[in-house]
Amino acid sequence: MKKFLFLLLALSAFAACSSPDGFTIKGNIQGQDSGEVALLKYDGKQWNVEDTTKLDNGNFVLKGKTDLPELRVIRLGQKKLVSQFFAENGKINVQAYADSLDKTVVTGSKSNDIFSQFTDEMKRLSSEAKDIQQRYAKARMSGDEDGMKKAQIDIEAMVDNQKVFAKNFIREHKNSTVAPFVALWQFGQTATYNDLDTLIASFDPSIKESIYVKELQKMADQRRVTGIGAVAPDFTMNDPDGNPFTLSSLRGKYVLLDFWASWCAPCRQENPNVVKVYNEYKDKGFTVLGVSLDRDHDAWVKAIKDDHLTWHQVSDLQYWNNKVAKEYGVTSIPHSLLLDKDGKIIAKNLRGPALEQKLKEVFGE
Repeated sequence: MKKFLFLLLALSAFAACSSPDGFTIKGNIQGQDSGEVALLKYDGKQWNVEDTTKLDNGNFVLKGKTDLPELRVIRLGQKKLVSQFFAENGKINVQAYADSLDKTVVTGSKSNDIFSQFTDEMKRLSSEAKDIQQRYAKARMSGDEDGMKKAQIDIEAMVDNQKVFAKNFIREHKNSTVAPFVALWQFGQTATYNDLDTLIASFDPSIKESIYVKELQKMADQRRVTGIGAVAPDFTMNDPDGNPFTLSSLRGKYVLLDFWASWCAPCRQENPNVVKVYNEYKDKGFTVLGVSLDRDHDAWVKAIKDDHLTWHQVSDLQYWNNKVAKEYGVTSIPHSLLLDKDGKIIAKNLRGPALEQKLKEVFGE
């Protein structure tokens, strides 16, 4: 349930010297002779049109300008994406294909050349991972438990290999905007604020104004506020009946602050586990406060009833713009924080047996 899926699926690139003339993209879209194409730019919040033009026998020219290499997207019509790449000031050539985003070939951008080293290796590793997953599925269908275990070990090793490669790449290209982009892509969802601080400090000063460094800094600042040992920021939000409820009113109890939504399948799968520990510990000083990222009131209320969530629930029905979720830096759900009696954060994202074990420790069992 990722909030930044579009950004994380995009290709990116490396920093180059700026030109006062900006950049000119000369391109061709094979398989499409006519129509309007637009150049889109991400400003950290949304995608905006930077330039538009008409295709002439599949050919086009688009222009823009950037202080540092940044992601650009070429869109055909109002919806179809045909090319994604990092633009840097200068002359860039793009060969795109109407039937495949992945076939795009970009020349004239050192940024894309550098980033291609990363994407090529990640594609190779992903291909190997796919083969292992198929081996796991085959072993499962045949009831081969040893084969399943071996495939599982290989999958975990492959994930570790991808992380190691990404970390090495970031370190080797610390003066490139590819580095913070890769960091955002690979580690933005899971890194602690200490990890993010270390990453940000490793980048060359010349790229500190990159939107990707700024996004990492924003994540670090948010997670610092909600890190282990910090007092959870207080808030007030309405319950399903429209009555305001305040987090700090639960002081004196251990509280699981649970971010979820009726439309979130992993959240709904986890709900029975939360119900179990709630019923077991509610009389011992434990409770739950659900913060829903729903936008449909009826769907929210129905899910509360269907999943037997008898604890307090709040939402502003603003989906990913939920005020509390944004304040807490929530970018995927389910997401949870365990607070002690004074509102201090003592654990994050405990699920299933891990949550149950932590509560046993808390209550001395």
